[in-house]
Amino acid sequence: MVLVTNYLCKLITKQIDDNGIVVWYDPDRHYTEIVHTLSIHNTTVTCYSDTFFGLRHKIDHLLDDLNPPRLLIYVPIDPIETNNALVELEAAGVIMKPGQQPPSRNTKLSVVARNALKPILGDDTTAIIEKQVEAGKLTLAELNAIAQKGEGITQGVVITIFGSGNPQEVALAFLASESFDRAIISKGASQELAVLLQSSFEIQLPAEESPSSYRVRLARHILATEFINLIQGDIPNQLSSIQITTKSATCDACINLAKTWRLRRDLKESYITHANQVETELAIASLDLQQHQIANVETFLAIERTLQRLIETTLLTEANLQIDEIIKSRQSSFWSENYPDVQAHWALTAVAGQLLQEANRIERELKSPAADVQTIFNAYTDTEAPWCVLDTYHRHLERRWHDFEWGLHNRYQSLEKLVNQARNRYMNVGSQLAEAFVRRFEAAKFRLPGIMRQTEVFIKAVKPKLAEGKTAYVWVDALRYEMAWELSQTLSEDYNLEIQAAIATVPTITEIGMAAFLPGAETSATVVTAGDSKLGLEINGTVVKDRPGRIKFLQDNTGVNVFCHQTGRFITQTEEKRTRKHPASQIDSRYLPGNRCHWRRRQRASCPPDNG
Repeated sequence: MVLVTNYLCKLITKQIDDNGIVVWYDPDRHYTEIVHTLSIHNTTVTCYSDTFFGLRHKIDHLLDDLNPPRLLIYVPIDPIETNNALVELEAAGVIMKPGQQPPSRNTKLSVVARNALKPILGDDTTAIIEKQVEAGKLTLAELNAIAQKGEGITQGVVITIFGSGNPQEVALAFLASESFDRAIISKGASQELAVLLQSSFEIQLPAEESPSSYRVRLARHILATEFINLIQGDIPNQLSSIQITTKSATCDACINLAKTWRLRRDLKESYITHANQVETELAIASLDLQQHQIANVETFLAIERTLQRLIETTLLTEANLQIDEIIKSRQSSFWSENYPDVQAHWALTAVAGQLLQEANRIERELKSPAADVQTIFNAYTDTEAPWCVLDTYHRHLERRWHDFEWGLHNRYQSLEKLVNQARNRYMNVGSQLAEAFVRRFEAAKFRLPGIMRQTEVFIKAVKPKLAEGKTAYVWVDALRYEMAWELSQTLSEDYNLEIQAAIATVPTITEIGMAAFLPGAETSATVVTAGDSKLGLEINGTVVKDRPGRIKFLQDNTGVNVFCHQTGRFITQTEEKRTRKHPASQIDSRYLPGNRCHWRRRQRASCPPDNG
């Protein structure tokens, strides 16, 4: 009798010792082969075969005795099918069956296996085996064989060398370092180690080889098993001759080991070294694989790069949320976290895909007959899914493109094609949007009822705040509406803020746009020449054409003390200096959370015309 069977026997013996009679139901017939071999002291074991009458005939003489019998009645059918034929025996004793409570009467094979194997194989391996039993992939005999091997190993010197008999822990330690090799050789533990690895991962390790050779073989076996099993669909012919595990339990153990190896930060260097070596041996980069086959494979760097090329090619013809989700998940993959160029590659691909999706959406919605100027304005400035993110994605695309390390090789040809297509779509759809807005704005006589104009920002948003106390009025040149929207999204979790779009003052150049934020501009603002082919804004008879003029006009016409400062210079000032320079009764250019900010958007040649 071996470990798992022995454990079961102890459970039954305890119930007989305590209750005398045990009716044991086994509807799945897991135990039919061993029930006659159970050795329980001074106990009669009786099995149901054809009829309950025959069963009762076998045990009636025991029930007539004055002394309570020690009796085990094995019934390999579901209790529901008995029609209560053994109800008297059940009442006189106890029932043992799968799922029975308390746990000491539960004979479910996966539970028995877990409790019997856990002390010698550890939590991780036992959990894998338990799942395989529940899936009907392991029998009692196979469990006994696993237990026999595991029990023999953990009683040897492997534990003294690695500090554990858990196959997963031993394998990880062995794969990650050569520091155990000397002890393995000096203590003669190579064979024990080989048996442990063979029983847990189904790998063949020749007895005459060294620990370093074992390590190479084990890494190849683990990584190849994970890789081939995670590929969806047909396996490439080049991989058909590679030996991997064939049993479900050991396959799961290999996959679990590979994933744990990647997740362990202290072991990542060893994983990268072995993965790159196996990748070269198996010529992974040359495999002809499709996107759907490797979307969830993380084993090798070559697969990461192959998936990047495949997704870039797909995005040239189709951009959708499913691909977006794949890209998003790969930005935090093992290879992205350890290779900055891989992560930067995914980030550039992601923003190109997002731009293409947004361009497609805007193009579709622009075709709606109801897309008048008010609809376009609202769509562009919507707080949930605004059209302005098209500009945001383009800005991110250009920044990531500029920062990307392209190198001298042709690895990024598909990425270049994707970026160029994203740029072309941006220019095309952006032009459509600009033309649609301008034409509809003209048809509406350049009026948008209810929409604030840039010249009204001071009177409507700033002046009411002056009566409440210190107010920060921050002017940022060239801060487009989409930038302000993105900033508001970043700050929304920490601050209670509001973003409101306004119609810019044309021409949208710094000299005009910045002056439009001054008091009085709402009633008297006229664009005039300011000498040297420059323009200025005339407000109440004063021509404002540059920063000093804007500051003086603000100080003279606000009605409160004004302190003006370039915000970038605050970085170099100490808190003490800032406190001395800013008395309470003034407009303070420092940013104060909670104030309403109205941002002016500057027109650029590559962007749609200003509408906010």
